[in-house]
Amino acid sequence: MMKNRKIQVTLECFIKKDDRYLLLHRHKNKKIMPGVWMAPGGRREFNEGLFTAARREVEEETGLKIKNLRLRAVGNAHLKDLDEEFYFFMVVADYEQGELKGNADDGDFAWLTKEEVMSLDNLLAELKHVLPHILSDDPKVISYKAVYEKGNDMSFFEIEKN
Repeated sequence: MMKNRKIQVTLECFIKKDDRYLLLHRHKNKKIMPGVWMAPGGRREFNEGLFTAARREVEEETGLKIKNLRLRAVGNAHLKDLDEEFYFFMVVADYEQGELKGNADDGDFAWLTKEEVMSLDNLLAELKHVLPHILSDDPKVISYKAVYEKGNDMSFFEIEKN
């Protein structure tokens, strides 16, 4: 008999404004990926469309409105220390309007160039492999999987062949 799996369906949204992308440095007290840099995002609600979820999560977390949403990658990650699987969607969008607001409990936001993002200490490990594609002009959608032992300690990564 198969045990019940703990699965989360989530998204990250890389918002582009001028030549910079908005990233979140997650608070060190977060249960999932404490102190890690990643894009704003979160869980999809029951029966919620991907782009609706991205707009909602971005507005809730940042106060910003976004446009021109594009799906760039899908994947899954097994977080062994939490015994959870995350199925996620990586979306890119353009800034539309709004003033950036934050929540100290979530962490700190920063607008960064591609180069600054790739050189961050404690960038979510899988992003080092997929961000060059996600932030490129290539419209292809990639699929990948990762395994994390604890926190941001990634022990396996693979982009699937299509």
